[in-house]
Amino acid sequence: MENTQYEQPLHAQADEKPNGLIKKALLKLFEPLRRRIRSIDSDFADRTPGKRALIAIYKLAKPLALLLAVVVIAAACFFVSQSRKTASVEMSLNYEESSKGLNPNSTRFNINDIASPEVVEAMLSYSGVDPESVELGDVIDCISISPTNKKPFSQDNYYISTTYRITMTMPEGIKGVRVDQLLHFLCKAYKDNLYSKYTENRAILNFDIAQFNEQEYLEIADLLDLKANQLEKYLNTRVKQSKTFTEQESDETFKSLLQKAENISNYDIAKYRVFVIEAGVSHDKPRYLRSLDYVNRINNFSYSKDITAYNVYNEGIRLYNKDMIDIVMIPSIDLPKNTYYMSKTKTGMDYMAKTADDYLATAQETQKMIQTNTEIMGKLAAGTNQKSDVDKAEAMIGEIQAKLSELSGQIETIDKAYIKYKTKDYLTFKTTNQSLMQRLRVGTLFIMVVVLLLAVLVLLWIRFRFFSGGGKK
Repeated sequence: MENTQYEQPLHAQADEKPNGLIKKALLKLFEPLRRRIRSIDSDFADRTPGKRALIAIYKLAKPLALLLAVVVIAAACFFVSQSRKTASVEMSLNYEESSKGLNPNSTRFNINDIASPEVVEAMLSYSGVDPESVELGDVIDCISISPTNKKPFSQDNYYISTTYRITMTMPEGIKGVRVDQLLHFLCKAYKDNLYSKYTENRAILNFDIAQFNEQEYLEIADLLDLKANQLEKYLNTRVKQSKTFTEQESDETFKSLLQKAENISNYDIAKYRVFVIEAGVSHDKPRYLRSLDYVNRINNFSYSKDITAYNVYNEGIRLYNKDMIDIVMIPSIDLPKNTYYMSKTKTGMDYMAKTADDYLATAQETQKMIQTNTEIMGKLAAGTNQKSDVDKAEAMIGEIQAKLSELSGQIETIDKAYIKYKTKDYLTFKTTNQSLMQRLRVGTLFIMVVVLLLAVLVLLWIRFRFFSGGGKK
């Protein structure tokens, strides 16, 4: 008896499972609705199932309205919470080449660069997030780009969009920063990327003179001259574009920096070159003298060839028969004036004279090179190549390199400021803040209400069509 009494409460408790309790609670909650539906079924048994369904909706208006209100409020809260995880901006391209689908430097424009790994990494760095702590692919998937002025494509109506909507959804795993802040940093990163890669080419400013090692000191002078000349050419171009632009912090202009570059070339490098020649400084004097002698022999051969060609053309011109003048004077008529005149045209002798002058100019230039190399060879051979002179040459190289590096940095600073000033409106971003109606997605909520009402109507029709009279027909 004791076992029976002990087992009975356990059996009763087994029936009271959580699922069973929920089922009973739901049945109890919807029991009034079920009674109302059975009442409508019996009271309007002579009506069609469709009409009974409509009557049921009318009779159950209050509970249905309460149900729809709960659903709408829950959906609205969900939409608002989701809207805080999304931000959008409208980007406009305002430079001339954009209408042709090009970047400012006339390379092909690619809107997908906004979501490139390089730009996304910069965005994360700006926002204080370690790029290695997140999966870049997942972050890129949260960025969507679409043209704002979509038009149908046709061969007769070809259109390139210059405005785009950029939308970002908050990526998983990023904390401590809002989605609108991430989008702001994305725009900044893309703007920096576009300006650095597709506006102006400043590679010449990063020119790095090779390690000199065992190069001859006069060859080093040529390399230093090359660097200075490159900077001068770059600055000359900028001076033509803007003579008055001034960098605020340094108060430098392109013209003042051009003067510095010319001073380095005309004074520092020239002074170094003269010292090396006069002191006879060399790493390997015999080898270098042999190389200069070889160059002179080649130049002598070129000089002889050019002078010979010059003399041949001159002899041909000398033998020219002046009686051939009739051949090159062509009778002509000026139709508007109806007048007769003799027109002179070029002959082969004109071209021969021009060619002879070119050969002579080349020969004279080669002769100058021969004379210069001969003078250098004489002074190098007479030089003592003392250690103090070598140390001084090394010190002068270091000073010139330091000045060129400093000048390159100054040029890059003012150049960036100038490009920023010149291209400040190339890209503009306009934040598109959503109104309350947009955040609530009123249109979506209305569609949900209509769908729910139709679903209830269909379920009631099924109930009255197949389950009337208390059982399935």
